[in-house]
Amino acid sequence: MIFLVFYFLIFTILVFQGTHLAGEVRTPLGTLPEEVGQRPVDASRWGLLLVTVGLLGALLGLIGFSSPAAAAARPAFLGIALAVLAGFGIWVVFFGRKPEFIGKAAVADDHGHGHH
Repeated sequence: MIFLVFYFLIFTILVFQGTHLAGEVRTPLGTLPEEVGQRPVDASRWGLLLVTVGLLGALLGLIGFSSPAAAAARPAFLGIALAVLAGFGIWVVFFGRKPEFIGKAAVADDHGHGHH
């Protein structure tokens, strides 16, 4: 029973995270500085992948209540989902955001501490 709670929780997180990611591309929430841009095509693809895996996993989980074969496939599909979630986490941390330095650098000022 605990496995099923964890199972459905993971797939619910995937669906919500995927829809948030896809929505963030269209209507940003402004939680990042404007110098940090998002790669919209990659983000949309990740969002679609997360939603798809989340819905398939939830569907497989529900079918598993009446089909022993689907119930037996739950652990393997959970492993796939966790791998996708780990890949998404790595993408977010290392590849998902790209800094774009816009504008000119500020003029160096010694704030009155120059040579006298």
